Amino acid sequence: MHFMQQYTKKKTILALILIVNALLISSFVAAKQIGTSSASILTLEQAEEIALTDEPGIVSQQWQSQSLSEQAIADGQLMDPKLQLGLANLAADNFEFDQENMTQFKVGILQQFPSGNSLNIKQQKTQKQSELILSKISDRKLSIIKEVRVTYLEILYWEEARKTIKKNKYFFSQLVAIVQSMFSVGKNNQQDLIRAQLELSRLDDRMVKITQKINTQRSKLSRWIGSNNSYKTLTTKLPELLLPDISGLLVFSSSENIDDLSQPFFTHPRIQEIDKQLQISQKEIELVKESYKPGWGLNVSYGYRDNHPNGTKRSDFISAGVTIDLPLFTANRQDKKLLSREHQYQALKDKRIELLRQLVAELQQEIAIEEQLQKRHQLYNRLLLPQAKQQTQASLLAYQSDRGDFSDVMRAYIDDLNAHLDERRIAVDHLQTNARILYFVSGFEQ
Repeated sequence: MHFMQQYTKKKTILALILIVNALLISSFVAAKQIGTSSASILTLEQAEEIALTDEPGIVSQQWQSQSLSEQAIADGQLMDPKLQLGLANLAADNFEFDQENMTQFKVGILQQFPSGNSLNIKQQKTQKQSELILSKISDRKLSIIKEVRVTYLEILYWEEARKTIKKNKYFFSQLVAIVQSMFSVGKNNQQDLIRAQLELSRLDDRMVKITQKINTQRSKLSRWIGSNNSYKTLTTKLPELLLPDISGLLVFSSSENIDDLSQPFFTHPRIQEIDKQLQISQKEIELVKESYKPGWGLNVSYGYRDNHPNGTKRSDFISAGVTIDLPLFTANRQDKKLLSREHQYQALKDKRIELLRQLVAELQQEIAIEEQLQKRHQLYNRLLLPQAKQQTQASLLAYQSDRGDFSDVMRAYIDDLNAHLDERRIAVDHLQTNARILYFVSGFEQ
């Protein structure tokens, strides 16, 4: 009788564990394969589009660019002429306008002309500043897309992990109830009950942590797509982020010249920013060189004289004059300004080299990570997942034949669950790395 009771007990637990295992595996298969076309589902493509639509930072920079573009037109114009009005040589004894021959009412126009080609250069400089903002906009768009992709994928992982843990938590709760019932009638030992309760408590703790992760990531995503959109249901199928062929662009060899490795980055917005800054700095140098040339001004005036007291007509006067700047003392002004601008230009050139090396190094690092994640993903699918399944089957067989403990069976199924979650973690990490790589290579010419 005792043998039959023990056999019945083990067969009952065994059947329940097999159900848990089947549902566990099916939950992962469903999470990987089932998609939905509901209008309430937020896809990654939709999230990217929402993030780039009327994004405040981009809109602000667009206004800045337009502002500088309009300012460039204004910077290319001459200064407004100045109107001069005056009363000259009026007699101080009686203030009679017609008493003295030199008394006159003067109206003049003064127009200043800047030195050399300063106006045109200044206009070009401001236009380059407008183009610099456009490069910043391009980089911001790439950065936003990268952040949205990484955050979206992170939420996707934790949502899938929560669903899987929740399903398994329910069945482990049922398992605890069965083990407790068997223990109450003396058909099970206390160790099995404690072990089942411990694993259930661990699942409860994991659920709390996962919920915290989801809320944190959704709050992060709301910065780009708004709170309402960030809390929509996500797709259950991992999106594809295909990388372009960059094997011929970056060869990771210690003998390669950094200039050869960094050449593909010349079209990247961050490098374009430095290039625009270099062009602006070059225009500033040209402006300082133009200041060595004299600026000048033209003054034309008309002097009206009243008739003689006896009625005889007096001739009116026309005057013209030219003022010329004399840049004779340039040692402490123009020379120093020129040196300052040249030093600034050289600093930007070195900064460009530093940035190129930084981008190359960051891309090399991400590609190395991507390669290792790809190998790990293949390892999980080829070996670790099948081995975890074999372990659960072996533990069941050992327990069924009285050569194993109930705790070993529980641990085997928990290990199988962790292996599937780890596989999903690696798959998401792989896609997130691809998202970071795409930030660097989106502008590469194919």
